[in-house]
Amino acid sequence: MEQRKDRLVSVILPAYNVANYLDDCLESVISQTYTNTEIIIVDDGSTDDTAKKADDWLSKDGRIRIIHRQNGGLSAARNTGLHYAQGEFILFIDPDDRIDENLISKCMELLSDGSVSLVHYGYRLIDENGVLFGKNFPDTLTNAEELLPTILSDKIPSHSWQFLCRKELYSDICFPEGRKAEDLATTYKIVAKAKKCAILPDCLYEYRVRGDSILGELTSDHSKAIKYYEDELLAFREIIDWAVVQKREDYVVVARNNMMRHLFYHYKHLLVLDDVHGSDWICAQIREELKSLSFQQMEPLNKVRTFLLKINFLRVFYKFNNLLKKPVKKILHKIQGRI
Repeated sequence: MEQRKDRLVSVILPAYNVANYLDDCLESVISQTYTNTEIIIVDDGSTDDTAKKADDWLSKDGRIRIIHRQNGGLSAARNTGLHYAQGEFILFIDPDDRIDENLISKCMELLSDGSVSLVHYGYRLIDENGVLFGKNFPDTLTNAEELLPTILSDKIPSHSWQFLCRKELYSDICFPEGRKAEDLATTYKIVAKAKKCAILPDCLYEYRVRGDSILGELTSDHSKAIKYYEDELLAFREIIDWAVVQKREDYVVVARNNMMRHLFYHYKHLLVLDDVHGSDWICAQIREELKSLSFQQMEPLNKVRTFLLKINFLRVFYKFNNLLKKPVKKILHKIQGRI
């Protein structure tokens, strides 16, 4: 495939305290079969050896650029990378993850058609040691026009690293600084702005599941959990407001159902932590949303959960469900051990 200078791909890695994983990630980036890239590492005020590890890579590959900045969070680091990016195309990678050696080349084959603005692909999971485990998540959409409603309904997550796109899509869109759930607040705007999307079913991205990740922290820190849920709720309401402006009632309905599904999930999650205040807060948010979403518009599971909530049985149901999880897991573990 021809790789002209004007088809430069900017690969942006917002890095904060990922010293244990950065080398693995960068090895996968510099090994791409598509070589016309610039690799921008944004060190977001790391307090471990991330900055030193990043600097060590400057002598290994001339395509690497490093920007050191004060800590401002993931959104701020991504926006900084966008500011310095010189490529016509943008690819975000979390620096504790890895990518398939053909990710960029496969995407660029589709983007060589000037009508395509964004290529979406599948991913798979790796553990903290980089070993593949669990399910693969291929992008099984056969119609690229369904990408936006599928993301709005959360059948495909809103990952900023799950697509490669033209930089122009970010011309008036940035990540919300000072907030969590930044992908949820951003990805739908990029996909909606793309004049044409293309789909690659291949699992080209490897997402590392870590216990000390941002989402992992939510299981142990109640205040961080509530802050995350507040930001997530804000993103959902922005999506709904956007759908109203677009006069897409179908998008409004799927987004509201998606938001309620998340609220019910978080309610259950906080009960595991015995955070009564947090679960009461989420319960109040659900009741508020019920004023805008009729029972007829609800997904079946949301209908069931709403009914349990109205008869004040949801908390009991979730607590009972959580109690059952441990013995069921032990039984399944024993069964697997005998196979």
